[in-house]
Amino acid sequence: MLKFIPSEFGVDPDKIQITDLDNQFYSQKSEIRRLIEAEGIPYTYICSNLFMSYLLPWLAQPGLKSQPRDKVTIFGDGNTKAVFVKDVDVAACTISAIDDPRTLDFVSETPGECMLHESAGSNVGG
Repeated sequence: MLKFIPSEFGVDPDKIQITDLDNQFYSQKSEIRRLIEAEGIPYTYICSNLFMSYLLPWLAQPGLKSQPRDKVTIFGDGNTKAVFVKDVDVAACTISAIDDPRTLDFVSETPGECMLHESAGSNVGG
């Protein structure tokens, strides 16, 4: 089975609520999705949210090159939920989605969604 798996590794552009801060990045990604769908190109979109290895070592502090030592900024009111995933789980999800017909024309909100066919005893990501 051939299908297109674009590098959507991040937030779902159809659901993100950022406006006027992203230079229309997400609206353009959504527009590309609509073109793919309109052309009938088989696809799987994997929206992995945030990579643990990228943001957690720096406590999600934009622009830092090393861990904060004396100050951490909490964005919003501190109650905002976020999903962090391991990059190896996203890789496993992508690999499992390649040949799985259940992921045809499918949007995965988390890596676990496209690994539904894994055995109940498996431990994704260790």
